[in-house]
Amino acid sequence: MNINQPGVPHLVEMPRHVILVVEYDAMLALDLEQTLAGAGHEVVRAADGHSAVIKAADPAVSVLAAIVNLNLPDRVTAREVIGRLRAQRPGLPIVVVTGYSPLASQADLRGLGGPTVRLQQPIDPERLLQRLKETMMSVTGVA
Repeated sequence: MNINQPGVPHLVEMPRHVILVVEYDAMLALDLEQTLAGAGHEVVRAADGHSAVIKAADPAVSVLAAIVNLNLPDRVTAREVIGRLRAQRPGLPIVVVTGYSPLASQADLRGLGGPTVRLQQPIDPERLLQRLKETMMSVTGVA
């Protein structure tokens, strides 16, 4: 039986709903993945900005939220990654992970759109899950 024949029903695969983790440090990425998986989330990891944008564009996945390290060692900066992710999905909830002081100019999140929240390193797993939930539930763009 040929399932591509007209009138023959075929299964359509639904995209997987995932949290995209954009983190270059493999151990930190693994810790984030384990924390998120332990809370019932499916995770897709990207080690740099370029691969994050490619993975988010995959029709087999639906990115529900992203966790992005602000200091990516790549030609595609975290700000660019966030802009490209939001171009693909406006209003995508994003948790920005940073070691920068909140007062540092590098940590300025203005202009990124929302909902966007900052999470200071070192990362507390409970705080990560709390901030992710707040961001995903935001209807005002402020979490």
